[in-house]
Order: sequence, then structure tokens, then C-alpha cells
Amino acid sequence: MQSTSSSVFEVRKFNRFYTNVLGLLKQQLYDSPLSLTEIRILFEIKSTSNCTAKVLQEELGLDSGYVSRILNRFEEQNMICKKKCKKDGRTYIIHLTETGEKLYQDLDNESNRHIEFLLRNIDISNQQKLIEAMKTIEMILSENLKQTETLISIRDNYTAEDKELIIEKQRAFYADNFGFDETFLGYLHETFEANIEKIWIAEVNGEFAGCIGLVEKNEKIAQLRWFFVEPLIRGKKVGTQLIRTLLDYCVEKKYEQISLETISKLTTARRLYSKFGFELIEAKEQFIWGQEILDEQWNLKLI
Repeated sequence: MQSTSSSVFEVRKFNRFYTNVLGLLKQQLYDSPLSLTEIRILFEIKSTSNCTAKVLQEELGLDSGYVSRILNRFEEQNMICKKKCKKDGRTYIIHLTETGEKLYQDLDNESNRHIEFLLRNIDISNQQKLIEAMKTIEMILSENLKQTETLISIRDNYTAEDKELIIEKQRAFYADNFGFDETFLGYLHETFEANIEKIWIAEVNGEFAGCIGLVEKNEKIAQLRWFFVEPLIRGKKVGTQLIRTLLDYCVEKKYEQISLETISKLTTARRLYSKFGFELIEAKEQFIWGQEILDEQWNLKLI
């Protein structure tokens, strides 16, 4: 069933309204030493049994390196402690310390004050109407999400707009997660001046979900570039399908080798590369894009 333009307009209008409401509450009441993402992680640790870094990454749709840095900071501030899992010695269960519990309770009390402030001038009758409306929204959207299948499609008919979107997605991701400066944007634009063989765009239910590209270095060697998967989409095998599509194409075109460059902090991508047989052949530290990074070269021999 198609959504009408009026329905889309009204939902977007409500989103803007409620975002403004939350912003107003934050300005008037909210005062925390933590960022919104850090607060979400703290609440998830408190509410999740046997919480691990991987659980946080998957539940909140965050990059593993980003989660790791936050957890390290929490540990340095004595907010959490890690205990080795009895069933798997490689896994650590995360718990709040007494300091973390106190901060959680303070934030929880603050959240309650948010809601009390929101409801302060609404009479009981209208409060009940508001709660019923919220329940209706939750019920309808939850049922719809259960029924919606994740449809992954991959196309290679990219446009100039697609390339600009790829550049912006990667710029924002590396800036937000690793602190890359504005020189990285220039580098991204430069990479698209190479001899592009293919660019594949992954879409989930019609929306951009990720991408991967191929550059011809010579007749026998191709280079994998621009691999990216939307953080909230991870876990749905989008990255696996993108790499498999690229490899199938390279085999068909009789390339003998595929190379790629990455950084050591991209642990999820590195696991995928290893899964498909890529091998790390060189790593070197360098200061680039405003950061000290460990730059890696990986190769996969097809013949």
C-alpha cells in the first residue's frame, strides 16, 4: 500500500514538532556531562543482561571503534567494569560501577523531571488522551515494522548525485567517528578522478544503505574503493552482498588480483575482508587528515 503525500507531510510535520519539544526540554532542564550517544550506551548497559561491546554496537547501530572509545573512556572514569565471560574467555561482560550507577540514577531522575515538566499544565483527562495516542502510534508502527521485510537490492547504474552522496556519507562517517578533518573531503573528491570501473549502490527497501566501487589499476589488478554501509543497516548482510557482487564481477572480468586500503580502526570491515580471503600485506603509521592512523594495504589473489 502506497503512502499518500498528505500522510507523509503530516508525519514529517509531527516529527519536526516533537523534535522541537525535546529541544525545548533539553534547553530548560537538561544538564549532563555526557553526549546523547554516551547516555544511550549507559542506559543500554544498565538495562541489558550480559551486555557486551558487540551488543551495544548492534542494538544502537554504532561503529565498533566508536563504541570501544566510549567504553574505554567510561572505564577510565570508573563508570564501568568489565568481567570475562565464563562461557567465552574472549568476551567481556560490561557492568556499571557504583559511580556509573549513581550517574545513571541521576540521569533517570532528570528524565522523569523532563516528563513532569512536559505534563505540568495538562489536565488528567488530556494526559490520558495523550497516553492513548502514544500507545496507538507505538502499536501501529511496531506491527508495521514486524511485517516489513528487509529488501536488499544492488544496482550499478550510478549517477553524479550518487557519487556526491557517497562522498558526503564517507566524509560524515569518518569525521564523526574518527575526527578526520576537512582535508579528507579533498581526498575523497580526488579518488573519483581515477579510472572508475564500477560503483555499486545497495538499497534497503528503496533507501540508500551502502556502496562499493572498483578502480582499474591495470589489466590484471583492480582496487576496491569507497566501501561503506550505513551504521543502522549493519547486521543485515549488506556489506557481504556488496563485496560478493564486486568479487563476482572481478572473476567474470578475469582480474588476477584485488587490492584495497583501509585503516586499522575499521574492525568490522577488516573482518569482512578477511572472511573473503583478503590478506594484510603492509601497515604503516602516518599523520594524515588531522589524525595519527595505521594505514593498511590488503590484497586478494583471484588466480
